[in-house]
Amino acid sequence: MSLRKHAGQPSLPFGEGWLSKPARPVRPKSKLMFVLKPSAPLGLAMHGAATLHAANQNTREAYPAHLLHMSLLCMEQFDEPPMALIEATRMVAAGLQARPVPITLDSSGLFGGKRHLALYRARGNPVVNQFAQMLRSALSRHNLPSFRMADAAPHVTLIYGCGRIETMPVERNYAWIAGEFMLIYSHYGQTRHEEFGRWSFDPNAPAYPARPEQLRMMI
Repeated sequence: MSLRKHAGQPSLPFGEGWLSKPARPVRPKSKLMFVLKPSAPLGLAMHGAATLHAANQNTREAYPAHLLHMSLLCMEQFDEPPMALIEATRMVAAGLQARPVPITLDSSGLFGGKRHLALYRARGNPVVNQFAQMLRSALSRHNLPSFRMADAAPHVTLIYGCGRIETMPVERNYAWIAGEFMLIYSHYGQTRHEEFGRWSFDPNAPAYPARPEQLRMMI
């Protein structure tokens, strides 16, 4: 599906009331997320490397290849999919114009309080952050609840809850150009993603702003 801009689309009167009613903090909640996903072959390569690496170190299984993802924005306060919020969010996402996002992963590390093994890029993936901020700003302009930005460097988690484990050597970079982004609902404790939308990037969209160090090199 191509991205289409909805000219003159009015702001939607949504606020914090769209969040689920507060519940007693018995367990973590399911997540509504915008994500980028690697291609199927690349996901299988990541999964295979993680499985081999953890074979003699950990009893936790590598995350399924088809569920591997890089989080852009996340809300995690739900017991079930918030359909009204999802529909409003879909309308905003469909109106975005953004170029494909290049991604490189060249290192591994422990994220989430050193509990999860993940791939990331040592020098960062700035275009990922730029697109995430563009998406967040669009949601904010339509008075939608604020999806929080990722707290750490953009990364793809390979093994959740693995605890103490050696970082995984990355002999060859994992790289791809994301041609689409997705809105998914991650069901807590079920290892399952429910997809609620995917939108193609537009190669003809305006370029992302150059980083300061790139500008210095051009002078």
